[in-house]
Amino acid sequence: MAENRDSQFQSLLADAQEDPDVLGVFVFGSRSREGFVDERSDYDVGVVVADRDGALAGFDERWPYAHGAGVEIASSTLSELRKHGEYGSPTEWARYQYSHAALLIDKSGEVENVLRGKERVPEGVRAEVVEDALGGYVNSTYRSLRNRMIGVEQGARLDAAESLPHALTAIFAMEARVRPFNKYLEWELRLHPLVDRAWAADTLLPRLGAVLAGEPDEQHALFRDVERVAREHQFGSAIDEWKPDLEWLRGEAEYRG
Repeated sequence: MAENRDSQFQSLLADAQEDPDVLGVFVFGSRSREGFVDERSDYDVGVVVADRDGALAGFDERWPYAHGAGVEIASSTLSELRKHGEYGSPTEWARYQYSHAALLIDKSGEVENVLRGKERVPEGVRAEVVEDALGGYVNSTYRSLRNRMIGVEQGARLDAAESLPHALTAIFAMEARVRPFNKYLEWELRLHPLVDRAWAADTLLPRLGAVLAGEPDEQHALFRDVERVAREHQFGSAIDEWKPDLEWLRGEAEYRG
């Protein structure tokens, strides 16, 4: 099985190298990150073809996509690749898949430029991404803590869980980085650490686990760190929208009600 998979992958590379319409080939997913490959791992391969009529259809006829295949091929034209994963598009969720992609063929140099650009949050949208994420994070944290105060434990835990994707999006975007998929969060924090000490893997990961377990003290602690870093990056206005409850969210005062 593994031999067939490897052989098919090598055949794909050879075909792509010979096809003048193929501009680039890259591997993403588990095989582009050390430590995630096992005997069941497939190849997630991106193939980029020229924006010429019939080029993509011709490639897809030879190498059709098949979900669950040993070699899963995501083909696109160069212009389609530029648009995929863009902020505000339906594929925004997929942007991180291009981070750390292993580029194997790039006949023009354009594919590398596109892939590396997708590893970052563009400056033109960074403020909106951060502010939206901070709003979602504080909102869910607020609801979680209030639910716990009135004894709605299930709601408190679910809201705590919902707060974390927003928190991670904001934490990474404040450094202009794309939030990793959950599977790769620890890998990203350890091999490509964020700048602030609060986001070190050995600090942040246990705290996220404690928030998921419903520990309000850790929710307050996470809020204090998020607030501090947000203010350092000039996003304090997104936090100030939650006055007069900031001291309560920090765990420094009783709820105002």
